[in-house]
Amino acid sequence: MNRKCLFGLVIFIVTTISLNAQKSEKDTSGNNFKGFRDKMSSNGISFQPRLTLFQQNFVKGTNSNNSVFAGKADLKIFFNGAKIGLKRLTLVTQLEQNFGQSLNGSGGVAIPLNTATTFPGISGANAFDVTSLYFIYQFGQKNTLLFGKINVIDLAASSLYSGGAGITSFWNMNFAAPVSGITPAYIFGTVASIHTKAFKYTFMVYDPVSAVNTSGLENPFSQGITFSAAIEKKVQIGGLPGSHALKASYSTQDGTDLYDLGDIFFPTPGSTANLEDSRYYFSYRFTQQLGKISNSDKGWGLFGQIGVSDGNPNPVDFGALMGIGGNSFFKSRSEDKWGLGIYYYSFSKPVDEFSEANGIPLRNETGIEMFYEFQINKWLSLGGNTQYIVPLVKNNENAIFLGLRSSIAL
Repeated sequence: MNRKCLFGLVIFIVTTISLNAQKSEKDTSGNNFKGFRDKMSSNGISFQPRLTLFQQNFVKGTNSNNSVFAGKADLKIFFNGAKIGLKRLTLVTQLEQNFGQSLNGSGGVAIPLNTATTFPGISGANAFDVTSLYFIYQFGQKNTLLFGKINVIDLAASSLYSGGAGITSFWNMNFAAPVSGITPAYIFGTVASIHTKAFKYTFMVYDPVSAVNTSGLENPFSQGITFSAAIEKKVQIGGLPGSHALKASYSTQDGTDLYDLGDIFFPTPGSTANLEDSRYYFSYRFTQQLGKISNSDKGWGLFGQIGVSDGNPNPVDFGALMGIGGNSFFKSRSEDKWGLGIYYYSFSKPVDEFSEANGIPLRNETGIEMFYEFQINKWLSLGGNTQYIVPLVKNNENAIFLGLRSSIAL
């Protein structure tokens, strides 16, 4: 049985099951697991298992006509410290297992097309990881302090109108967790969120070395330290909520001077690459609700972001994205999600010059993505996705990718 047939069979089975459960008020397909969920909850332990399946097709572009099947199984577990007298403390851990194949990198496209299967990996031992293991300390009504190994993509999943970690919203990483070149997908460090009446402040201090497929405890901070600070202001326009946020990140981590890439890829006797001793990144992000679903806090609206970096050693010097999406504006389908977005990414001048000199001319990458996700019931979704990309590699044709996704919250 080929992958297309397998995916179709799985979708047919879960859709048939869901049609028999349309009127169910349960949040998950596994219900109570014969009382196990309630028993664990009474002991301060809750869990959120999920299975997400993908079928993606490379239908147009250089070396197109390729189709892949992939999936992600993930389990998030919360341990409530109140059960042992630590009422302000929660331990969170998340385990993820990817399987199948990926089209990331196809057609000369630089930015990952499928966020969910990009991390922790898609093959071999890299396909599994404990992607989060951190403590949450709550102080005040809404303030939190996180410490440990933290999945940044999972944190970004709550981003209004985008986010979703590649599972419930946009697939492309530029929308799910915009690339900055300074913040790895998983970090070892601390994140503090402080809410005041007027603003939300977020402070991050973390090891600049990626914690993907590691514990984060292997020589932490041996290569430097990264600081990040953000301030967000809530606004009201026409009675509808919006937000504006500024973020600044600075890292002491040394990086290869990108003008010396030739000494790395084509070394000559006695040649060494110089190092740049720091890097920075600044961004501005906004959201603005445009429509609201009656008798609900759900709605749809605009989102956008602009980011700029040092450009050396950071290989990404500028990025921008904008989109529209959220919950469906059809009253009968208010739990559905949809989105349309466009992104533009510029890679740094020394990377462009090096690639040009070696016969692989580059250009700024531009992409458009649109999706619609049917929320069949509270635990099952099924949706379609289209991505049109002008790839980073200049001599490659513009690329089109079509996909299907189904997610089951057990």
